[in-house]
This record gives sequence, structure tokens and C-alpha cells, in this order.
Amino acid sequence: MSPLPPPQPLPESLWGDRWRFLTIAAQDLQTALTTLPQRYQFLPETLWPVNLGLAADLPIPGMVIYAGRQARFLGQWLSEQDPCSLTYIADDPRLSGGLVLKTGEMHRWIVATFADPEMATAAAVFHQRQRTAKGLHFLWVQPDDSGVTSTGVWLLQA
Repeated sequence: MSPLPPPQPLPESLWGDRWRFLTIAAQDLQTALTTLPQRYQFLPETLWPVNLGLAADLPIPGMVIYAGRQARFLGQWLSEQDPCSLTYIADDPRLSGGLVLKTGEMHRWIVATFADPEMATAAAVFHQRQRTAKGLHFLWVQPDDSGVTSTGVWLLQA
């Protein structure tokens, strides 16, 4: 099998306004991710924490992108790309630390880069929680942080 090509920048037309890491207790994950109607979603039952044998109080890590007016376009693009996993890459000098989204069989996209030590620490915690949760994590796209609307959500496993 050939190595994966280097990650490509996420198309600028899809950049969100801002993003953040979020954790949701395993017992609350299904309710949290399915409460709001969403145009785009990938929530296979095989990835629900209970089906992976995860403890109810285990924090499941995720990333929320607040995409503003681009939320629908980002959600549609993600849906077409078939997201597989988000990975924190600490040692790639091109990224200065960053998050890479793997989609389909061979594509990788740079979702965020950061040199800020505080953000690098948060990303390392995200990565550790991901490992503790058997690779389970989520990607959530919302227009804003009002909690009233949601565009799409993907349950992923590294």
C-alpha cells in the first residue's frame, strides 16, 4: 500500500469563523449529537460508545467548527468527502502543530494549524482522549455557538 500523500489545505472558501475542542460524556453523546435537526450526518450505530464497550463517564473528544454563512457549504463538502478521522500532528514542521482530516481512502486536509503552546496542549489532550476512547471522536459543524442550529455531525474513529 502506498503512503498517504501530504495533507492539502482546506479550500479557503470552506473555512469556518472559528473552532474549538469539545468533550461529551459517552453516556450523553448520542443525545447531544442527535437533538438538533441536521442536514448532514454520519452516526453509525457501530460507533456509539455503548457498542464499543466504553465507560459511560468517559469523555469523548470532538471538534466543533462554527462556520457562519459557510456552514451549509462546509457540511455539504464534508458529506461528499466521506470524513474518516481527525488527527493531531505535532511533529510536522509544515503544520507547526495542527489537525488533519482524513477523508475517503487517500485524501488528507489541513483543518487547523497553530503555534500557540496553549492550543498545542489542548490538541495533545484531544489526541490522548481520542486514544483512551478507542479512537472515537466527532466533528460537528454549526453556523454559530447559539446552540439553536446545527448543520452536520460526523462520528469518527481513528
